[in-house]
Amino acid sequence: MDSISHLVLGACIGEVMCGRKMGKKAMLWGALAANLPDADVFFMSCYHPVDALFVHRGISHSFLFVFLATLLLGWGFNHFDRKKSATTKDWILLFFVGLLSHPLLDSCTMYGTGIFEPFSHYRAQFTSLFIVEPLYTLPLLIAFIALLILKKDAVKRKFWAVFGLSLSTIYLCFAICNKIYVGKIFTDSLKKQNIYFEDYYTSPTPLNNILWNVFAKDTKGYWVGFYSHFDRSKDIRFSFIPRNDSLAGDLLQNEAVQKLIRFSQGYYCFTLCNDELRFNDLRFAFSGDFTCDADKKNFVFSFALKKDKNSPYGVEDRKSTR
Repeated sequence: MDSISHLVLGACIGEVMCGRKMGKKAMLWGALAANLPDADVFFMSCYHPVDALFVHRGISHSFLFVFLATLLLGWGFNHFDRKKSATTKDWILLFFVGLLSHPLLDSCTMYGTGIFEPFSHYRAQFTSLFIVEPLYTLPLLIAFIALLILKKDAVKRKFWAVFGLSLSTIYLCFAICNKIYVGKIFTDSLKKQNIYFEDYYTSPTPLNNILWNVFAKDTKGYWVGFYSHFDRSKDIRFSFIPRNDSLAGDLLQNEAVQKLIRFSQGYYCFTLCNDELRFNDLRFAFSGDFTCDADKKNFVFSFALKKDKNSPYGVEDRKSTR
């Protein structure tokens, strides 16, 4: 999720857990804890572009990091808290819940989150929310503004914090149920049209939870479809995008390309445009005519691939859009 969502979520968590003891500082520490895992973005430039994909939402978003950071921050803040505004247990619980909220929320989006690093490279992605989801963030933002305005001893402070957390959680539960419901519509439509598929991937389109898309995988490519809750019919119109592994040739076994395939969770295609070979992650949005060839689509998440002896992976990998 975006940084604002994590910030207001952490602030509300801090208020509910320690607002009475710490005052408005509880919001600050809660927001700090909820955003701390994203410190990995400051180190991404130190890595090869392909490796940087796994640095973000990697070890800093793992349960191991949450556990170790909780102990370190809990002990440190308790040690330097001269006013003893809270107990060691209060500090530990505040940082634990704040830190844990970040990878759990990120796991509901499409990027993938390494919650089990370094023991497993599996990246959790239960795509029920888009990375930026206004309706999830809005209740928390309203509560955050109210908490900033209200005095630290105001009776209504806890009400507003619970208000924000409750509504956002209800919306998250709705989004999860919505994903399950939409998945059923997609699979029923695929079967009705006698379209063979091995697996499928559903995700909401940007900034909403009403319009969804699906990528149904078969042996040669993907059947792509869209469904909106405002559609009159549940019969989905599908278009086929070939995977085009043959375009990559020997590059398909390249270490960088294999990492890109792993990052995409197997939902990718190769395209050739103006003699430029590109690797495209299908999970993210694309523009262009829905029924046109894959080469004519503008994929948001796209890497240009070119053999380069000076590159550590033997290819030039530059993320860009066309």
